Amino acid sequence: MQALRSQVVRAAETNLAVLLQGETGTGKDRVARAIHRLSSRREGAFMAINCAAIPESLLESELFGHAKGAFSGADRAREGLISQADGGTLFLDEIGDMPLPLQAKLLRVLESGRYRPLGASEERRADLRLVAATHQPLRERIRDQRFRADLYYRLGQFPLSLPPLRERSGDIAELAAAFVTDFCAREGREEVGITPAALRLLRERDYPGNVRELRNLIDYACAMTRPGEDISPAALPAQADVEAQPDDDGSASTAPAKANVESVKDLRRALRDYEAELIRQRLLLFGGNRALAAESLGLPKRTLAHKCRQLELDAK
Repeated sequence: MQALRSQVVRAAETNLAVLLQGETGTGKDRVARAIHRLSSRREGAFMAINCAAIPESLLESELFGHAKGAFSGADRAREGLISQADGGTLFLDEIGDMPLPLQAKLLRVLESGRYRPLGASEERRADLRLVAATHQPLRERIRDQRFRADLYYRLGQFPLSLPPLRERSGDIAELAAAFVTDFCAREGREEVGITPAALRLLRERDYPGNVRELRNLIDYACAMTRPGEDISPAALPAQADVEAQPDDDGSASTAPAKANVESVKDLRRALRDYEAELIRQRLLLFGGNRALAAESLGLPKRTLAHKCRQLELDAK
């Protein structure tokens, strides 16, 4: 992380486009904000958008803006994020989910500094710093013709890779302590500690959601801990997805990943049940937040929403 910080400082000293690559929850948005804060553009705006969270039909308008009457319902002109980021930084999260037609338009903005709002007759200029992020393997998407190679190389003028939490497990204690302090400050509570046993469990867990997942675990544990006590193992939720779940009679039953394979007589149904249980438990882990659950599973939010409807899962 110290090496990454040094690279962030070097990136901030330039106007090069930065491409952040790393698993979901590793803090790509934090790095993007740090680059802006350390750069000569710090007095300008920092505009951010998640390309996977905005429907394709609206994403172009969000980025480029539109003129009055550009489409049905456009009763007034609207500035897009590119215009608002003029003199500052534009952060495009989940750039791998950007539709191909928009990729071509974004490439032109990067190369010429010019863009045209929807329905406008004249081009405009924008002086901005672009930081993009993705958890997806863009080279594979290029091979699948789902991402433009020329945009990839233009975005990656200064590539940065963020390590997953499992590769820096020695940071878990310090991160957990920081998240406890943050929770107590937000909630107006007296600060609590973490017992050695709870800390040992935190170190032993798997973190598919990385640092974001650890923060959510700490928030939950703090909420479950009585005032004056320290966080104990009992305050931590069970390992999601594959941990034993209690039956109605209190005995432990296993999640689908540990189900008796001999009992499976319909593979499609078994896979559907496993997928439903996996999504259900991930939604529980993130308090029903579809956006965070989708990120932790490596899915666009739209895809998760479709699966929830398909699997008849109730989520927010």
